[in-house]
Amino acid sequence: MPKVVDAARVTTRDNTVWRTCTGCSRLKPLPDGVDRCEDCTAHKTQTTDERGWDLAYRYADLVGRIDAWAVQIPGVSDDERLDKIRHLLKTLHPLRKDEGAR
Repeated sequence: MPKVVDAARVTTRDNTVWRTCTGCSRLKPLPDGVDRCEDCTAHKTQTTDERGWDLAYRYADLVGRIDAWAVQIPGVSDDERLDKIRHLLKTLHPLRKDEGAR
């Protein structure tokens, strides 16, 4: 009986394997010896220092949003605060640039 994995093999080149891209953390068909997808290699490569500051800014943004829901927004019930904070922690990932839930 055919499986979904077999259908994916039909649409990809012979030497590709479905792996996680090291740049965007998405599952994509990547040829042997390649660890980044075409979208990530098309972008300008950042230096290590730039990547570190970018990551620090994303962490600071996440902490700022959590702080806003925990303390700074008035007139909100505690249940709603906890729901919003849980949602932020579940959907925003500082290591991913697109910040979307998957």
